[in-house]
Amino acid sequence: MTSFMVFFVLSVLTLKYSDALTDEQKNKIQSKFIEIGAECIVEHPISIDDINSFKNKKFPSGVNAGCFVACIFNKIGLFDDKGNLSHNSALEKAKGIFNADEEVKNLEEFLNRCAKVNGEAVGDGVKGCERAKLAYNCLIENSLEFGFNIDF
Repeated sequence: MTSFMVFFVLSVLTLKYSDALTDEQKNKIQSKFIEIGAECIVEHPISIDDINSFKNKKFPSGVNAGCFVACIFNKIGLFDDKGNLSHNSALEKAKGIFNADEEVKNLEEFLNRCAKVNGEAVGDGVKGCERAKLAYNCLIENSLEFGFNIDF
């Protein structure tokens, strides 16, 4: 199972121009996501089938999938303490990784596109599990338009 843990996590948001990120930046992002994913899988276990769904850019049907993603989104700053998409802290972290303001602006526009999920009615309140599914699907649907490749 440990070898699969590496694959379910967001490994890197890679910009359309692969040389926009140095190897050091990619490694920094990847190691952080692996660390966060390992914490979240303990709190919200997911199955191998769930992992494979994520790898295929499909939201899994597993009972813990939404809360697993919400956990990751919370820890990387995409969700606020009310379970809403709020990417301000994620953008602050991105400024520490990306060198060009253009890259951060592109990321901000990408995340703003999915802010609409905050207006959707969900039944799990501050846990954010249902909203995490909506946000995940929105991010996947819009990733290529903004030049991102989201790999799990």
